[in-house]
Amino acid sequence: MIRFTIAAATAGLLISACNPSSQDAAAPDAAPATTTPSETPAAVEPDQAASEPVTDETNGIETIGYPEGWELQPFWSGEYPNAFAVTQEGVTVLGHETITYQEYPPIYCGLPNKATYSPWNGARRESDDLDFVAMVYPTTFTIMEDTSVEVFVGDGAEQLALKAGDQMVYKSYLAEGFFIAEKDGVQYELNEADLPQSTEFQKGPEDQEWVLVTCADAAGTRAWILYEDALKALGVEAYEYTGFGEAADLP
Repeated sequence: MIRFTIAAATAGLLISACNPSSQDAAAPDAAPATTTPSETPAAVEPDQAASEPVTDETNGIETIGYPEGWELQPFWSGEYPNAFAVTQEGVTVLGHETITYQEYPPIYCGLPNKATYSPWNGARRESDDLDFVAMVYPTTFTIMEDTSVEVFVGDGAEQLALKAGDQMVYKSYLAEGFFIAEKDGVQYELNEADLPQSTEFQKGPEDQEWVLVTCADAAGTRAWILYEDALKALGVEAYEYTGFGEAADLP
């Protein structure tokens, strides 16, 4: 039952990849004062950032400025993934042509009133060709005592024997305590609760969740919006779910 729940949550988040548009958008006469550039995580040094775009080999999505160690994840994590809704007319949100670690060509993107941006809002995803991805920073964790844990590989479950001192890479959180871990080049899904309490986890920067939207302008401008930046705009609020797997535009 647990495995089924996680599979359903993950399946609801996975999306088909697409390249961001190279279409330029002109800023309005006055940039909105309700948004600010995203903050640089303290765990990495900004001067490590690359100046040239990097294309993710799996999804073909470009990113720019992320220091070494960051990876693109093709979904938003969580049993109930983050989501936001537009609650008034004339809302403008700070966006970018490319997923960016620091501010890089800004696009001031108008969003339609009552629109809900959630991986579960199928109607809006289709009409606006939305794409939900996250930038994550994999870290290591160390097993401090011999143990054996149940892991899932593909559609099957098996026991994975671990010894004190073994290290694994924490790739990405899923939901309900389950996460993706990598050991010796193999990726597993497992539950953190099954690991010994003595397990030592390395902490990294928080995930940065991005959505590719179609702006409400005559040109249908495409822009990547950081979830945190969306919530900084006046007239945008976190969406409140009413049921698992259910999301829709506001009535």
